Amino acid sequence: MTENGTSIAAAPVFTSAFRMQLLDLFRWRRDVRRFRSDPVPVGVIDQLLEVACLAPSVGLSQPWRFVTVDDPVRRDSVRANFQTCKAQALASQPTDRAALYARLKLAGLGPVRA
Repeated sequence: MTENGTSIAAAPVFTSAFRMQLLDLFRWRRDVRRFRSDPVPVGVIDQLLEVACLAPSVGLSQPWRFVTVDDPVRRDSVRANFQTCKAQALASQPTDRAALYARLKLAGLGPVRA
């Protein structure tokens, strides 16, 4: 029990097998470079957002905001706005960081390439 009377769940016990699977998952994960054009099944995005909200944040502040953009015109608008903002920010970057910053992209919002 805490000072205010709420109970604290016992910390889970992570077996050696679980830790190895988690390590394998971390080794396996990669940036996404190719995107599919078929729709995500109904409910999957909601499930993913629920899991994303479990990520730790300082003081449980959860400073993130998620927006789904499924309209092609809006996707183009988001991408254009990103490019404008990136160009403005790039102009203010020190020369040694500019090349790295210039590679930022929103490939997942672009047209699908076969």
